[in-house]
Amino acid sequence: MRMRRIWHVTAQAMLVATLLFPITVWASNLPAAEVRPSAITLRSDRVIVHYDRRTGEMDIWWNDGHKLLGVSSGATLADGRVLSTTKYVNHALVPEADSAQSDRIREYTIRSTGAGLPVFLQHIWLYWGQPRIDLEAELAPQAGVIGTRHFDVVLLKHPGGVQIGTGGALRMLDVPFDNDMWVRYNSMAVADMKPSRTYSSSEVTTLYDNATRQALVLGSLVHTVWKTAIDAQAADGRIASLDIYGGISSPTGVRTDTHDTIPHGLVSGRRVVSPRVFLGSFSDWRRGLESFGAAVASLHPPLIWPAGAPIGWNSWAAYGHAINYDRYLGSARFVQDALEPQGFTRHKVVYINFDAFWSNLDAVQLASAVRMIHSMRSADGTRYEPGIYWAPFAYFSDDLNAWVEGTHMRYRYYDILLKTNDGSPLPKVDNAWPIDPSSPGEKERIAFTIAQFRKLGFRYIKLDFLSHGALEGTHEDPAIQTGIEAYNEGMSQIVSAVGGRMFISLSIAPLFPSGYGNSRRISCDTMGHSEGEQQSTEYMMNSLTYGWWTNRSLYIIDPDHVPLGGAADHGARSIIEGKSRLLSAILSGGMILDSSPLADDAQARQFAQQIYSNKNLFALADQGRAFHPVEGDSGDRAADAFERSSAHGTYLALFNYDDHHERTITVSLDRISPALAAARRVEVIEVASGKRLGTAHAQVSLTLLPAQAKLVELLPSR
Repeated sequence: MRMRRIWHVTAQAMLVATLLFPITVWASNLPAAEVRPSAITLRSDRVIVHYDRRTGEMDIWWNDGHKLLGVSSGATLADGRVLSTTKYVNHALVPEADSAQSDRIREYTIRSTGAGLPVFLQHIWLYWGQPRIDLEAELAPQAGVIGTRHFDVVLLKHPGGVQIGTGGALRMLDVPFDNDMWVRYNSMAVADMKPSRTYSSSEVTTLYDNATRQALVLGSLVHTVWKTAIDAQAADGRIASLDIYGGISSPTGVRTDTHDTIPHGLVSGRRVVSPRVFLGSFSDWRRGLESFGAAVASLHPPLIWPAGAPIGWNSWAAYGHAINYDRYLGSARFVQDALEPQGFTRHKVVYINFDAFWSNLDAVQLASAVRMIHSMRSADGTRYEPGIYWAPFAYFSDDLNAWVEGTHMRYRYYDILLKTNDGSPLPKVDNAWPIDPSSPGEKERIAFTIAQFRKLGFRYIKLDFLSHGALEGTHEDPAIQTGIEAYNEGMSQIVSAVGGRMFISLSIAPLFPSGYGNSRRISCDTMGHSEGEQQSTEYMMNSLTYGWWTNRSLYIIDPDHVPLGGAADHGARSIIEGKSRLLSAILSGGMILDSSPLADDAQARQFAQQIYSNKNLFALADQGRAFHPVEGDSGDRAADAFERSSAHGTYLALFNYDDHHERTITVSLDRISPALAAARRVEVIEVASGKRLGTAHAQVSLTLLPAQAKLVELLPSR
């Protein structure tokens, strides 16, 4: 069966690897295993896993020269014992667990045993044709019944254990757990990391050199039980230790962005499995994150809305708590009369959405408003659909004795709140009490509320403050052990109750688990100002800079509302600023929800008619594709240059977030495309106007006014 060696190795490190671990190609194009007294070697065409049977550690070698060396797995049991594969003396490949899951995927299991130690399992997936492996650990029943709050999947404590390319200026991406409280993504320079400090990311990270773009992408693929963290420490510009584990929560002293006030739930039972972790090596960190997103989608498909990203109007930034019947319908009529005829529509549907404080309307007004929206039709057949808002896992009143709606006075709100171990409610987050998604009263509340929304005829629902449902606590259902399990249960019920009849828009929500919303807001509240720590275009674009890859693979990206004019909450103060905010939404994948006071504000109406009038931009938005950053070294700020391919070349968008000073931005063409860099000349076409701005060679340079953004198409000459 063995055939000739292949892998053409250029890097010296991989030459050594090839000599140590001979590589063979099998006729079936499946990964293969080789067992020796001292080692177990697993290999595909892209990856070698060398498991040292003497130390219980594995080395992972990719054919591009990247490595993870000295990787172990382990867990801290509830009785205080710390398990580690390095403490076991016997490590064997389990023959019956060697299974081909498809014509290109094979799963292996390594079983570790030792005197006085419970059996420990590691499951490894290899993929023919993909530069990745997946790794998952499992406790045997005798340890599983004791349980763990901290399950290490990848534990690496050797300086030099992470090797990427030539070891250039590495960065580590901090991905937030959710999008609450204006948290930002942060591309951290490893050289700036303090040796005494632990740096973390939630669920996924990439370790990469921005100059070469070479990268490792590491992240959790399954999100049914655990909150997963990636913790790292650095020394001398290198990663000195790495820990990918299930069990993230604030009380560890490391993380705070989960908002937890008690430790991660104890996971116990006859089968306790760690998060399944993706370990991939890529020549471009951006392609790596997109591959990770696709891998998640293959296990947890996104919730698809056939019509794609919606377009419409939302009441929040426009009117906030002052929304009423007349303002809602007045804004809808302006959209119909003035905006839709100039292209503010998609697939002949426009959504008109209530946000919070729709309760200002009484039952008769609410039903009437919905009927009026359904009755609206434009000359071209465009129809209008009403939307509603709800926070299913958050209670904002302090009247804990109030009856829970839909429960026929069987439950008060105190009964359905998430509790601590002593039975008292968890403290408020965002000024709201967390609700237990597993509570029978909450289940009745969900069923009742969604049924009412459907009966009224709403076709869009914005779900807010969802992270409350993922908090750790003592759940009423004893089968629920963790916040993520409870979140999955609550969101599954909501999706089932909606039944595909409403577009589900997730607002404040964990990034994972996915599959419960058609869209998810990529950041917290974003309004119309270009510059600012919170609510600004720059703030939102920071999330797009490092989170663009979630579009379509996990959700439709929701860039939040586009408020125009001085009367809106932080509305765009000029046509230039408003156009930049609209462009930021288009770059995010094309979901556009205006939130301007269109019913009664002349400036907002004027701005909207000018800003939402460009058919070229709306045609691009209709494609539903997100742009990615040209560079990934902006720290916790937004990149200023974004690109994606076009039908004939490349789109390039440049942003000047400074709302006081003009700025010239220069981008080297070789950072965008080899074809552009090699072209004799490149035509620069402004997309909005279709005007030719000139030609470029080697680099493109544009001067932008304060708060201005510009989108061009780069066309290489033939």
